[in-house]
Amino acid sequence: MAVNALVSIGMPVFNGEAHLREGIDSLLGQSYADIELIISDNASTDATPDICRDYAKRDKRVRYYRNDVNIGASDNYNAVFRRARGAYFKWASSNDICGREFIEKCVAVLERQRDVVLVYPRTRLMHGETGTTEDYVDAASLPQESACDRFNYFLDQIRLNNVMNGVVRTAVLERTPLIKIFFSSDTCLMAEVALYGKFVELPEFMFFRRMDAATATAKKSEQEVLRHYDPKLRRRMLFQTWKLNHAYIASVWRAPLPLTEKLCLYRHLTRRVLWDREKLARELWQATSVLFQGKA
Repeated sequence: MAVNALVSIGMPVFNGEAHLREGIDSLLGQSYADIELIISDNASTDATPDICRDYAKRDKRVRYYRNDVNIGASDNYNAVFRRARGAYFKWASSNDICGREFIEKCVAVLERQRDVVLVYPRTRLMHGETGTTEDYVDAASLPQESACDRFNYFLDQIRLNNVMNGVVRTAVLERTPLIKIFFSSDTCLMAEVALYGKFVELPEFMFFRRMDAATATAKKSEQEVLRHYDPKLRRRMLFQTWKLNHAYIASVWRAPLPLTEKLCLYRHLTRRVLWDREKLARELWQATSVLFQGKA
């Protein structure tokens, strides 16, 4: 077992048999071998358990865990991180592929530049329905010295949250609440990480992300997305914009920043709340309607 691995890779998976072997092979075949791969199986009903156990048997760097029930995507993503032991951490979807030098080149930057907290390569999208690929422009490199500037630039730029698949300092993620159960919580998490240091984008295309109805939440129906977060639909997904704005404010409160930086951040967040005022009002009305329907 890779007890002293410098890099922990966390792979949450649910019914991923279609692409699982390809994804695992791309990680275990990295040019940088000082890794551990933590797989958390979210009670899959396909061949996922057999595939994972086979890899764990053949490679001591692989640790396989299986949840008794499907705990939802967010909690499963958090589960793999909480089992990490490396100084650096990377989330890896079971559907995606990483170039051979992905880890090596990210770690090299983190080892060399102490003010950098996250490194990610460029992204190439793979459209399963058509078999075509598309070079995606993340443009989320954050060289700014100011935490306020990094935070706001990131939120202005981010669309697909590909940077979350980069390599990040474990100690920084440990200071966050990780991924919560509301829409765009993963983006909120990366914005909080940006408060602690710079992001570096590598020039090479080394992250290959599948974009089809089976693998990308952006292509799922609203009901499918709800089940992605909460498989049994036990929670009503109310107050989503309220939760997102609250999470932004709480992340600034937690960060060990000078007062001037915090005031700058709070000013920008106040503007965001004002921009969202119609959504906030609509969600409050929806929640009130649900409350009254429940009492009827």
